[in-house]
Amino acid sequence: MKKNYSFYSLLTAIPVALFLIVGFTGGQGGSFSGSPGDSNGSCTSCHSPGANHGGTPVLTGVPMDYTAGTSYNLTLSINGSSVSKFGFNITAEDQNNAKVGNWVAGTGSQSRNGGSGNGLTHTSAGTSSSSWNFTWVAPNSNVGPVTFYYATNQANGAGGNSGDQIITGSSMSVLSNGTDLTISSFNMFPTEADDVININLNQFDNGQVEIYNMNGSLVKNVSLQQENELYVADLSAGIYIVNVSVNGTVTTERFIKK
Repeated sequence: MKKNYSFYSLLTAIPVALFLIVGFTGGQGGSFSGSPGDSNGSCTSCHSPGANHGGTPVLTGVPMDYTAGTSYNLTLSINGSSVSKFGFNITAEDQNNAKVGNWVAGTGSQSRNGGSGNGLTHTSAGTSSSSWNFTWVAPNSNVGPVTFYYATNQANGAGGNSGDQIITGSSMSVLSNGTDLTISSFNMFPTEADDVININLNQFDNGQVEIYNMNGSLVKNVSLQQENELYVADLSAGIYIVNVSVNGTVTTERFIKK
């Protein structure tokens, strides 16, 4: 009897097609936060990039520094999007790109494949929300600076993986309370300023400064000489993190913009 290979091929293709159509509405449990420890992989490996739905992801609740074993409530939101289906993937890593801390899922979120220490992703029900609340528990000892990495998906709801928008982001480096913030490579004053802060590199001739707001967004990136007046009057009032790089060493200070 002659076999109908076309029929069998069709039967084989149906589950694959359904998988592609459904996508990861139940959450992408893999390593797709865009972090170095996730090999910079994000959801663009499955969702074709190129669409622009107007949403902006924001991670809030990130502390200026962490205390070992303490829980911190974080919120990842996608603001201003024109679509109604969303997803995310988030993790936390130290300077060696190793996963740190533990995650406690909230409504609409669940652990990634590696368990509570690996990160979180959305659930099927969570795709109807553009904001997710969850908890990160700091490691039980000081592991140095920690950075949160995330990827967000704004889906067009067409049932496939095209026409979606993936945006990745990261927080500022969060220091342990055990990390010394005072170094000899530069001096910064005042720590509360209206319009100008002064940065002196002491014995060094040049460096680089990056200033981040508490949402982890870079607001200034300036080359430094030995003595510098840095204009900050254009910044909104609040607390800012200053990363100064001198001879390949990055050190952190903070100041208050009044």
